Amino acid sequence: MSRRVTSAFTIDSWEGEPEDWHGAQLQRTQAAKTFTGELSGSSALEAVMLGVGENVSAYVAVERLEVGFDGLKGSFCLLHSATANGDDNHMRLTILPGSGTGDLVGLSGTAEILQGHGFALVYELEGDPERASETNPQTNPVATPATTPEP
Repeated sequence: MSRRVTSAFTIDSWEGEPEDWHGAQLQRTQAAKTFTGELSGSSALEAVMLGVGENVSAYVAVERLEVGFDGLKGSFCLLHSATANGDDNHMRLTILPGSGTGDLVGLSGTAEILQGHGFALVYELEGDPERASETNPQTNPVATPATTPEP
């Protein structure tokens, strides 16, 4: 069962200057963020951004989040990939499988950057006891034979 938590974030630092790269503008960036809300903590981000002309750009990044949410604490890596071509914008934020530490071991899912420096994380946690109790007849006494696993 997927869960969703939201947060606001602030950018605490941003380092990197664009440079000419084969007629385009390339920028290697390091940033730090603070998250407040249902998800709270901090992150470090490493990004490469490319601007081609006025309305065409792309970026890729890796972000390491040290956070707490839903009673869990730990860290994980979030992979960013985005393109913009005029009004045609696409962004994908994915949790790197196997990157979770602490209570977040087994974390998977996606994220979204919301308007106004908002952040949403949609996640699943491998071995989540609430999810397991939905299908395990030993922890869910009302499981029906259709959901009972074969021995």
